[in-house]
Amino acid sequence: MEKRRVGELLVDAGVINEHQLEIALAEQKRTGGRLGTILIDLGLATEESISRALASQTGVDHYDLERTPVDPEAIPLVPEDLARRRQLVPLRLEDGTLVVAMANPTDIVAIDELERTADLFVRVVSASRRQIFAAIDRIYGAQARRETSLEEAIRRAVAEVQSGQAESSGSAIVAVLDEILLAAIRREATDVHFEPDERVVRVRFRIDGDLVLAPTLPGALLHPVVARIKVLSGLDIAETRLPQDGKIRFPVQKRRVDLRVSTFPAVYGESVVIRILDTSGTQKTLATIGLGAREQERLASAIKRPNGLILAAGPTGSGKTTTLYSLLRAVDSGRRKVITLEDPVEYGLPLVTQCQIHEKAGLSFAAGLRAILRHDPDIVLVGEMRDAETAGMALRASLTGHLVFSTIHTNDAVRTVSRLLEMGCESFLIGSCLALVVAQRLVRLLCPGCREPHEALPEELAAVGIDPDERRSVFRGKGCNRCNGTGTRGREALFEVLEVTPQVAQSISRGAPVDELEEAALASGMVPFRIAAHAKAFEGRISLEEIARITTEH
Repeated sequence: MEKRRVGELLVDAGVINEHQLEIALAEQKRTGGRLGTILIDLGLATEESISRALASQTGVDHYDLERTPVDPEAIPLVPEDLARRRQLVPLRLEDGTLVVAMANPTDIVAIDELERTADLFVRVVSASRRQIFAAIDRIYGAQARRETSLEEAIRRAVAEVQSGQAESSGSAIVAVLDEILLAAIRREATDVHFEPDERVVRVRFRIDGDLVLAPTLPGALLHPVVARIKVLSGLDIAETRLPQDGKIRFPVQKRRVDLRVSTFPAVYGESVVIRILDTSGTQKTLATIGLGAREQERLASAIKRPNGLILAAGPTGSGKTTTLYSLLRAVDSGRRKVITLEDPVEYGLPLVTQCQIHEKAGLSFAAGLRAILRHDPDIVLVGEMRDAETAGMALRASLTGHLVFSTIHTNDAVRTVSRLLEMGCESFLIGSCLALVVAQRLVRLLCPGCREPHEALPEELAAVGIDPDERRSVFRGKGCNRCNGTGTRGREALFEVLEVTPQVAQSISRGAPVDELEEAALASGMVPFRIAAHAKAFEGRISLEEIARITTEH
């Protein structure tokens, strides 16, 4: 009954719905696993959302450890091995009581052991397991030890190469690659770049959209490290002249991270890029991707339609796929048939038939869409509108009783219509089928550890479209250890949602120019990027420089 009550609590908290709970309970009955773990594995909930709900059930506070300072005096009271073994973090001392964050706040055995070790009463708060481990690494100085460990592994690997004993499965090569990947994951990088030069291999992490230098490897390690990557991702080690793609399931703590591997032949050897897909932190919902309440209502209403075309628009790397996945998670896939065409399939979705595009075998987006329509779907996701044929078929599919989701590369919501016209779609067809466009950008958030108020000059405000007479407070990041001196930490999507009302549809159908179409969109309630950015700046989430960057790109 306890597990049933946990499930009901998650339903009451809006983490899952009744149908998803039934699926998870059936899987629990079959496997005997913990309900929370099953929900995460099925992609029905995130660790963070479950952690918050269970904290509410047990009556303890839930903390975001990325925004919670740690009192240095509390750290020596808890040995690192105990913190790791029991998954807890010391936070502070309050009137002779030690406050700790735990992944499982009901673990009485761990609390008893901690009270004996610290010789203090303990008060427990809740935090997600992912944040617990990240905080342990941060406060116990594990990063410095890992850097030393990597340097030692590099020295041993070079010695193996020089002695002629280096292999892709050699312990030193394995350690080098593992340490680099672990460092990238802990720094929340989205990509790892191995770039061969004449004498060295430059390693760079993409963090918050920018490339950051990581430890450089000696050139002698290029071939064994690339060979190790190929072995793990199932690629042909002997083939060095052609690009290859593969994937790796990489274990980190008690979870697995999906890695997408791409190799490319360059002048000084094979260049490798590894995309990091951490499924524990990417199961976004409409409420957590950064949408305002009004935009959430519009999207929630749009996905209930029986037919129509919903597009996520923006440049490469702006989070369009994440938005589409959040839309699919909001769909009642237990009662509606959902099929996707993706290139690549990045994350598994429960109760969704997902298909990987294979151009060489003749399975393109257009060919796959043609076949899907004979498979009785209610909802179809087409990963990307790359050509006129795919766009035309998607519009026709939406016209014949299907709800179609897709992505398109445009700079804003209104110009999505112009892009469809350039691809050869008829204006009357666009006006009849297009239901909603979600245009987006990723903005860098100010670091919560070093954010401070900023008295902006009138000309600074005017440069980003803010009335200098408003005298509104803005913020900036001064730089700290948590953000590596950048003043920013993490990213969030900025949205521009165009709902195709009858008035907007009429303007599209008669081929109205962009200016007139934009007026109709604003009249229908669309909030443009710049105004949405102003709101985030006034909330203290982004800087004026970030508004200027987005406006320039726009």
